[in-house]
Amino acid sequence: MLANRHCLHQALGLLDRLGDAQYASPRGAWSPVGAQLRHVIEHYQCFLEGLPEGRVDYDARRRDSALERSRHHARAAVIELDQALAGLVVPLERSLEVQMRCSADDPVASWSRSSVGRELQFLVSHSVHHFALIKLLIVGDGIELPEEFGLAPSTLAHLRPR
Repeated sequence: MLANRHCLHQALGLLDRLGDAQYASPRGAWSPVGAQLRHVIEHYQCFLEGLPEGRVDYDARRRDSALERSRHHARAAVIELDQALAGLVVPLERSLEVQMRCSADDPVASWSRSSVGRELQFLVSHSVHHFALIKLLIVGDGIELPEEFGLAPSTLAHLRPR
């Protein structure tokens, strides 16, 4: 969970560096930074909401447009997620059922077996992927982000001097 919390702290750092327009304005044909971060936030929300019953439905995202438009709203949501993860006491090997649609044409949602630990790994990978997209969206804005922002943990480990 430390890696997940690290991702959330990176999101807070991003929010602190962006202005409102940089956060919420579309980038040409690309969605705004806010849409990318909303997507990450809502995956964490689905994970935490599904834990009590052991059924995580990533397609049940709220798609809260306020998270896309308001850095302050997004910041509050990220802080809430970080606090929830900090207080989470659950075995990583605990079984979960997970649902995420893999095709828009799939008529029936299918559930797969997973574990808390595996889903936390997924959430890190998913967050890093969207952070890399965010980095590309703001590359010309003169915003300095930590070098590790949007880089996979395995890439960071590979780049370390040996």
